[in-house]
Amino acid sequence: MKRKILLIEKNGKLQFGLTIPQGWRGGDLDLEEENNPVKQFEFSKSIAITADKFGFDSIYAYDHLIPFFKDVIQKNIFECFTLLSATATITKKIKVGQIVTCNSYSNPALLAKMISTLDLFNIYP
Repeated sequence: MKRKILLIEKNGKLQFGLTIPQGWRGGDLDLEEENNPVKQFEFSKSIAITADKFGFDSIYAYDHLIPFFKDVIQKNIFECFTLLSATATITKKIKVGQIVTCNSYSNPALLAKMISTLDLFNIYP
């Protein structure tokens, strides 16, 4: 499975971020075991905690309703803002954010409320 690493420069310092798994693992387990949501969250959580531990600056998720890789279309995907909210409460220093937000998925007022709540979790880990 390919992971994206994002590079951002802030105040002359190069910052590193990565996307976290949103359910699917990349084919290292059989489909029935890989689609177990408890194991999927444990895997996502372990990636976020490890990234935080190793000093990554940020982690991201996609606001998609289904996986966007055609070979994983039958696999589960976690909702972006719920996953990021849970992740923000279990990490210590790392910032969280979404890579893509689709304005047709949520009412704009609801989306603003969701993001402002997530931002609060991000400030007070």
